Amino acid sequence: MKDFKEFLLTETTPHVFDGSMATSLYNKGFYINRSFEELSVTSAEAVKEVTQGFKKAGSMVLRTNTFGASVPKLTEHNIQDRLAEIVQASVKITKEVADDEAYVVGSIGPLGLVLEPLGPTSIEEAEDHYAQMVVAMEEAAVDGYSLESFHDLTELEAAIKAVRGHSARPILAYIGIQENKKTTYGHTLTEFVKLAEKYDVEVIGLCGDVGPSGTLTALEMLRPLTEKPIALLPNAGLPRYVNDQYIYLCNPDYMGKFAKRFVQAGANFVGGHSGVYEEHVKAISNALRMTAGLKSAESKSSLDIQLEKVLPPATDAPVEVVETKDRSKLGARLAAGERVFSIEINSPRGIDFSKFLKHCQALQDGGVEFVNIPDGARAMARMSSTQLSAYVSREFELEPIPHFTTRDRNLLGLQSDLLGAHVNGVRNVLAVTGDPPKLGNCPGASGVYDVDAIGLTHIVQRMNQGLDVGGSSFGEPTQFLIGVALNPTSSNPELETSRFKYKAEAGANFAISQPIYDVDAYKRFFDNMGEIPDVPIIMGIWPLVSLRNAEFLKNEVPGVSVPDWVIAEMEKAGDDKKESLKRGLEISIRTMEAAQDLVSGFQVSAPFNRVSIALEAIHALGK
Repeated sequence: MKDFKEFLLTETTPHVFDGSMATSLYNKGFYINRSFEELSVTSAEAVKEVTQGFKKAGSMVLRTNTFGASVPKLTEHNIQDRLAEIVQASVKITKEVADDEAYVVGSIGPLGLVLEPLGPTSIEEAEDHYAQMVVAMEEAAVDGYSLESFHDLTELEAAIKAVRGHSARPILAYIGIQENKKTTYGHTLTEFVKLAEKYDVEVIGLCGDVGPSGTLTALEMLRPLTEKPIALLPNAGLPRYVNDQYIYLCNPDYMGKFAKRFVQAGANFVGGHSGVYEEHVKAISNALRMTAGLKSAESKSSLDIQLEKVLPPATDAPVEVVETKDRSKLGARLAAGERVFSIEINSPRGIDFSKFLKHCQALQDGGVEFVNIPDGARAMARMSSTQLSAYVSREFELEPIPHFTTRDRNLLGLQSDLLGAHVNGVRNVLAVTGDPPKLGNCPGASGVYDVDAIGLTHIVQRMNQGLDVGGSSFGEPTQFLIGVALNPTSSNPELETSRFKYKAEAGANFAISQPIYDVDAYKRFFDNMGEIPDVPIIMGIWPLVSLRNAEFLKNEVPGVSVPDWVIAEMEKAGDDKKESLKRGLEISIRTMEAAQDLVSGFQVSAPFNRVSIALEAIHALGK
């Protein structure tokens, strides 16, 4: 293996860290009335089993069971005199499991004391406590030091100084942040970065306190502040106390989904903290393996290597794919170079779809030809997008573009639903991965994700060749026009570029972008792309309805870039709802006017199903 410092500073492929030792041991029946660190001596096999599980799940970096192995913490159990014994026993277990196939870092957490000037413990005392841990870890020859979950930067500085004073090994320093993206002591991410730079800390990161969603938002704030590698160890959501034990509710699929988002937002290493077990780490590992495959396979000409397990080579000869112009009205418009307009309307959550039908009638009366129908938007149970699309195509002079996710269907279900949609007249499909179930109204539901959007694009294209997933002929081919999602303002444009090119190679016929407010950023994305796939782009437009709406998109929706001038415009409306709608509409029109020569059309979302606003935006452009 590489030297650990070299691994941390030069490795470009995202790698997996481990999960929570403490909650894993708690899950084995060891309760919180004892020192979990002492278990490295008294129940070494249990500690070893947890560590082995993390390594088996894909962890390249394993932390020792020493988070609370400091004198103040051990004193609570009257075992402070055994500090060196406990630390070295834990390092020995972890190194035996690592076996030169993974790195071992000494885990060091807060002392549980209040330091000066807020408390009685001096900075020198804190540094001495940490030094005792570091000396024991140095003797046991760890590869580096993991300083985790600090809220007081003064205490973190004491820990860093203790390591630097006794070791030349690399440091990974983490703070814990609250929902306000500050520590409980009020320290900011900027202050954290300055401290890390002062001591030339090799890796910085976020550990614990919040779950994946809050961690992602914080990461998007942290990444622009530093060029250092970033490691993330989020909790598995917030714990709930059920039947005398703490339960973390984030399922492995959800963690895996966010692992991809972390990498897209600039993270270099991903693992977990409280509530993150072996199963979560395995999901993270699988997700990062897919991301790494996409990054490392740029020289390859197809997706077969990434998808070979679910899409084996065809055993039967494919038939010729029907030309784009002959598949649907949308295909004909795009092939002819005509500008297209579509409006997105959410499907109903129950069986009463009278309002949805009124919206469709308004679109038809307004001269719009296409309607986008999301598939369980925000991971909520809604009327099937493909079933509803079939109804719309029969009852209206509208052509639907249903979104179709890999979240809710395995490989068999994907094919079955697509075949059913095709026989019912659906010809357009937007292939998307889908939001994780945790975000929706049934957080206990499992996500399937046999493939992501790239894999789904490949599957639909294979069906257009008359072949099933296994590569066998099923007779007459489907004639789907395949759409994909595109995020030109992603915080990780390199990865988004790679994914877009793979989608095009897999068979994409058009793309619909995330809502765009920054046309200059949109241009830069394609200017930096190099060879641009020949895929028509339909730009997403979301008319803002309030300042809060704008702030939400800017701060809580990954990948949506809302410029400061947009926020400033919406602020001018104050609490005037009518003025807010007016300004939001004007921003959308301004964006469309600036982009109309750059794209093949626009997909305007009806904000909160207000179809009249979307129609007004389209008509203002001269539709």
